[in-house]
Amino acid sequence: MIKKFYPPTLYNFLRHAVSSPLEKKILDCGAGGPDPKLALFYENGFETYGIDISDDQINESIKFCEKQGIDLNIIKGDMRKIPFDSEFFGFVFSYNSIFHLSKKDTGAAIKEIYRVLKKRGLCYLNFLSIDDRWFGEGEERHPGEIITKERDEVYLHSYYEDDEPNNYFDDFEIIYKEKIKILKGSYFNTGRTCILEYIVKK
Repeated sequence: MIKKFYPPTLYNFLRHAVSSPLEKKILDCGAGGPDPKLALFYENGFETYGIDISDDQINESIKFCEKQGIDLNIIKGDMRKIPFDSEFFGFVFSYNSIFHLSKKDTGAAIKEIYRVLKKRGLCYLNFLSIDDRWFGEGEERHPGEIITKERDEVYLHSYYEDDEPNNYFDDFEIIYKEKIKILKGSYFNTGRTCILEYIVKK
């Protein structure tokens, strides 16, 4: 057993996923880093796959897997062009990753998620709210798209009004939506203070 805690929101998605009759095959878009969230689903019997665009983040996830003696199947890949066949997965999620894309590219990524999901498959995504403490900090390239510099790296963050992400889900059924406003502290130690969360069904 891997002794670690995961973001509460992913336990909520896990609850929905284990209740589904679909084969327990899951993809994480943005899966790399030293603390891969795919491990939660691995521990609960899922066949796991992950993609990440960053070689450094993939290497960090490999170190984690080697330490734990597991294989999460994390490879290099871009969520705007997911390297898997159509209807390959019962479940897809992206935790704190998709909001690093422009709003146009986010739409492209969600179309790809729709493609690789089986019918009745579930997807979890979270978006940054315009009520987050960091909204407006940096250079606004397009409405709601902010360029910031962190630790000598340049990042894009896309921020959304409360119902704005609904426009991505015309082909899905929204089965869960929550706006999480942190009054003190931050969203699972991320520094974020306001998040829009969705679970949708194909």
